[in-house]
Amino acid sequence: MNALEFIRKMPKAELHLHLEGTVSPQTLWKMARKNHVPLPVGTLKELSALYEFESFDKFLKLWQAMCRCFKTEADYAFMVENFAKTCARQNIRYAELHFTPFNHEKFAIGGKRALNAVTKKLESLEKRGGPVTRLIIDIPAEGGKKAGEYTTRLLEAEKNPLIVAIGLGGPEAGFPRKDFAEYFRRAREAGYFCVAHAGETEGAHHVQEAVLDLKARRIQHGVRAVESKKVLDLLKTHNICCDVAVTSNLCLKVFKKIEQHPLKRLLKAQIPLTLNTDDPPFFNTDIEREYERAYLELGITLKDLWEMNLNGLRFGLAETALRRSLMEEFKENAPA
Repeated sequence: MNALEFIRKMPKAELHLHLEGTVSPQTLWKMARKNHVPLPVGTLKELSALYEFESFDKFLKLWQAMCRCFKTEADYAFMVENFAKTCARQNIRYAELHFTPFNHEKFAIGGKRALNAVTKKLESLEKRGGPVTRLIIDIPAEGGKKAGEYTTRLLEAEKNPLIVAIGLGGPEAGFPRKDFAEYFRRAREAGYFCVAHAGETEGAHHVQEAVLDLKARRIQHGVRAVESKKVLDLLKTHNICCDVAVTSNLCLKVFKKIEQHPLKRLLKAQIPLTLNTDDPPFFNTDIEREYERAYLELGITLKDLWEMNLNGLRFGLAETALRRSLMEEFKENAPA
């Protein structure tokens, strides 16, 4: 079996994937037309062209336009069904999905209503043999204190069996991670784990804040930790996993060329890593392509890639018995 066949067949886990970020241009176009929501373009071809980003700000504007297109519970179910189809195609067995109720409160049908629709569909699909999923509820940083308070209160009131953690998404520039420490403290007191986006569009200091101020168990991205030996040592000492997304980093111009990507340096520094897509159709990627690029373009060995995949279960936040069961399934079905 060659390396690419190994990658294609192996059972997979993914920890850094935004559920709203699984919406393709085709799906967004259909929702907008069905729900009579104006988009900033007049054709599907023009919409697809918007999925090229010169900056994080442009990405965020498209993201918010997408959120406005959700008008019914059926729209959320349709999104989840399409996500499950990609999981079946790529043999993704476990995923932790970031979801941002505040955006659906602000732009769509309401945060609680959207969360219930998503949960109901995810549970239904799992019962029918679909992927095992858990939810990370994100504060969008651009929403500031209002988003932090809304999200934390929602989590404090929830008894949703799929929710495992609070997260922090959105832009980094102008939004220090430590500014959200109080919301993360309250979420921990309510029984949730903490994860946070950091070290993507801002430097290693944000990774440090995510670990020390937010008590994050994992860092989404974290790639700019390589700018500081002190921060690399912090990640290693605390055994903090970074959920890396190579193509996302390239599309959002964190690095100009793939040769500049520090994935190998993070491995050499003995930082636990997972490989992820972030927002796959936004960046014209999928999880198989991420593994292929790491192998073919960054020279990561198959052994290291398999360990990154297993880290998705080692550092996942679902209950231990479930992750151990999936670990056995992964090892039993690992390509030879």
